[in-house]
Amino acid sequence: MKRSFCIMSFLLVFMFTVCFVSSQAIAQDKVVKLRFSTFFPVSHPNAAITAEWCKEVEKRTNGKVKIQHYPGATLTSPQTTYDSILSGVVDIGNCVLGYTMGKFPLSEILDYPLGYPSGVVATRLGNEFYNHFKPKEFDDVKVMYFHAQGPGILHTRKPVKNLEDLKGMKIRTFGSNAKMMSMLGGSPVAMPMGDAYDALSKGVADGLLCGYEALKGWKLGEVIKSTTENYGTAYTATFVIAMNKAKWNSIPPDAQKIIETINKEFIEKQGKLWDKMDQDGKDFSTKRGNQVVKLSAEENQKWIAKSQPLYDEYVKKMKEKGLPGDKALKFVRDYLKKNTK
Repeated sequence: MKRSFCIMSFLLVFMFTVCFVSSQAIAQDKVVKLRFSTFFPVSHPNAAITAEWCKEVEKRTNGKVKIQHYPGATLTSPQTTYDSILSGVVDIGNCVLGYTMGKFPLSEILDYPLGYPSGVVATRLGNEFYNHFKPKEFDDVKVMYFHAQGPGILHTRKPVKNLEDLKGMKIRTFGSNAKMMSMLGGSPVAMPMGDAYDALSKGVADGLLCGYEALKGWKLGEVIKSTTENYGTAYTATFVIAMNKAKWNSIPPDAQKIIETINKEFIEKQGKLWDKMDQDGKDFSTKRGNQVVKLSAEENQKWIAKSQPLYDEYVKKMKEKGLPGDKALKFVRDYLKKNTK
């Protein structure tokens, strides 16, 4: 009787162990399926590179994480992508910080017209800034990485050679650049990039601020006639690839480490892509006969001086919020000074 009881006990323990191990194995083998939203059209290189990121994650995690890529704002608009990540409408998104003014107060400085030299520098700076300050404004998501366009300059339907030419012109802007445009004498018109082509072609806007890349990527070289290289006040547009925190926590730790490694690689890849797109965009525009106006050093200084109140206002506003705006501004300026040839 005692022997039978021991055998039964052993069998019960054995069966429990097998079931437990099996359930653990099933849990580990469970595929995490995610949805990635970007507003870039499927033909745009920035849609191609985020689709590549999705495929790379699936490949290197051996299929533990699978991501469906949705370009062309098919799931979320540019303005709602970040909030859609928070609510779980989508799991991952490519978000433009400047499309949701006020949501990322400290990081707004990244988009200011500080004289950005390239997409590589702007992209590296975005990530260095985040790693240095760890702004609480991103605490509700899991940040994959930041990337940023190359120099944002002026493209117009008629040549702009100085501030007098710009006065009263309707210029498509977004974020803090609307204030800059007002300071320079232009009339800012807020709209997402996807609406710019029609606005320019119909005369709703006389020009826009953007990188050279948009002249090809968004075909805007077809509806402008001139580019003004105001590099002294060149801004950037900063993006964050962000993931819903609950979805991130559902990914096994080993797969999370793999994704973190991929993110570091794509910081460099996407920065270099922005610069290639800028060159392609400039070539696309000039081959159509569009003019390029290079501001003189003296004229550039005039534009810089007109924009100075932006920074005074930023530092003041951050101080009121209890945020280190003065340190953020110094960090960005020092980085650009060190990394601009």
